[in-house]
Amino acid sequence: MKNDVTITHRDYDKNVSLWVKVQDVCDGQDAVKDKTTDYLCKPNPQDISHEANLRYQNYLNRAVFYNFTRRTLQSMIGAAFKKLPKLEIPTILDYVKNDIDGSSLSIYQQSQKVLSEVLKKGRTVLYVDYPTVDANLVSVADLQDGYIRPVVIQLNAENVTYWETKRFGASNKLSLVIIKEMAENPRDGFGYDMVDQYRVLRFDGYFYSVELWRKGKTDWQLYQEATPVFDGAGRPFNEIPLIFVGSTNNSPDIDYSPMLDIANVNLGHYENSASYESLVFFCGQVQSWIGGLSEQWRDWLQKQGITIGAGSTLLLPDNSSFNFAQAEPNTLAFEAMKAKEQAMVAMGARMVEKGSAVKTATQSQNENEAEYSVLSLCVSNLNEAYLMCLDWMLRFLNVTATINYEINQDFSDNSIDAQKITALVNLYNSGKYSEIDLWQQLRKYGLINPEKTDEDIKGELENDMGSMNE
Repeated sequence: MKNDVTITHRDYDKNVSLWVKVQDVCDGQDAVKDKTTDYLCKPNPQDISHEANLRYQNYLNRAVFYNFTRRTLQSMIGAAFKKLPKLEIPTILDYVKNDIDGSSLSIYQQSQKVLSEVLKKGRTVLYVDYPTVDANLVSVADLQDGYIRPVVIQLNAENVTYWETKRFGASNKLSLVIIKEMAENPRDGFGYDMVDQYRVLRFDGYFYSVELWRKGKTDWQLYQEATPVFDGAGRPFNEIPLIFVGSTNNSPDIDYSPMLDIANVNLGHYENSASYESLVFFCGQVQSWIGGLSEQWRDWLQKQGITIGAGSTLLLPDNSSFNFAQAEPNTLAFEAMKAKEQAMVAMGARMVEKGSAVKTATQSQNENEAEYSVLSLCVSNLNEAYLMCLDWMLRFLNVTATINYEINQDFSDNSIDAQKITALVNLYNSGKYSEIDLWQQLRKYGLINPEKTDEDIKGELENDMGSMNE
């Protein structure tokens, strides 16, 4: 590796433009149009005249970007978080429910952002940041009262520019991670300036260290260096507390972006829209015309002027004619747009429109399983990453406890109507459905608290019957 903190990983270089593309698409029409020819080519790129630039600007302005990608993304996040994630932590970590990152973002809110990044880019990063403390000055009370506590920072894929792994003993571990970030540089007096900064995380097999690099007069210089500790005993870290969260797995290797295919089709739809809206504009202009005029009549009409509309009379000579002409629209661009909308539906954009054909139950079930298999894997990777981060936090606090964090992976539609409820009750009353099976179905549809066991429900019913008989 050359001695330059701005170095980038070769896989980062291959993927960063794709991440930016998907992010632009999800950000919407303004972000896409700001990139002009990156996403909407000029019809005549060889013409660089002022008039051609004006035509392209009008072409760009008329284009409409329908954000199917963001709608799909939002529906997937909504499916994963339709239920509150299960969180089991000791009291000393209760603060993560309201402020996991030190900026008042709860673990639930941060999880939604993390899942969004994984779906958009196939990759994000969770990094446990520890305060730099003197082991001899830290008391148990300081840790328990929250004066000194670790936080979990979420980093976008494009901000982690370089990484290396090495084999230490029986396992491969991260040995170097470089993070590009912005830092506050206080002014003399009031306010502060934002400056570029690189955070370098190193592990040499014995010690974990953090370096901050800032631009000097001529090159990047080491601004600050620290070696965090695990706990009051002053034990050093034995790894870098950072984990990559991917769409396939949580290794440092870059995974494929789940939303990239939809984003590409969405941009193709945008190009078709530009052509279609341009045709609508030009073909929608009605042109009046007069035929059979002599030069004398033509000159006379030009001199007098022509008024068209109700209450106006247009005088014309014999054998002349007046009419309106309108070009027949070319529907090819419109048909291409419709085809791409259907393609996005097939790729998971359920929020675009309902299918025009009635599907069988088997077809619907198979499509849902295919659509949500990627989402389920992303959620599973996210659960594992947070468990790792919570464990790192407990190790800093020198606490041993049972922890669990589980985001919902049941993405089926659990809605129920009165007809279904009646059918379930009738099956139970007729003796064709057991009491326990009925409770299980009612749990599924949210009519019974899913945390209640069969014994809990039976006990509550017996208590209610006892109260009624008193």
